[in-house]
Amino acid sequence: MTPEQFSTKLRIDQSRIYPRWNMFTAAKNRLASGLNNKAGVLDRLARSLNKSVQQRVAENRTTNSDTLDFLSQHESSDIRAAVAQNDNSLRSTVEALAGDASDDVRFAMAENPWTNPALLQQLAADENPFVQNRAMRTQALLRAEETLLSDKGQ
Repeated sequence: MTPEQFSTKLRIDQSRIYPRWNMFTAAKNRLASGLNNKAGVLDRLARSLNKSVQQRVAENRTTNSDTLDFLSQHESSDIRAAVAQNDNSLRSTVEALAGDASDDVRFAMAENPWTNPALLQQLAADENPFVQNRAMRTQALLRAEETLLSDKGQ
């Protein structure tokens, strides 16, 4: 087998290993991560069947709340966790995710300093000790930040 034939065979074999990943997926991932997209573009990408693209849309800080609400129903806990951490998520969406079955989603919320203080309190009493601990650490961080700002007269 010549080096050229070996190289061609290797590329064909690799394409079988990653059948769902291709250059179009990479382009969609870049598009879903872009901060200058229109809401319709991100919404269309959120409805694609590719989880990596949907994850990027959920993480994008310019994604609108309706699209994030749609993604909050996704089967992937990674996507739901990204929705929980996105500042554009509606309060109702975040409150629904606070009772999510996935520990990872609740942990992501407990880690986010922008989570509503009442939800942080709820997460501090979570059944999972890791979620509890993270929520309590976030609460302590927020209290320390408040103290620091009040000491500086702000």
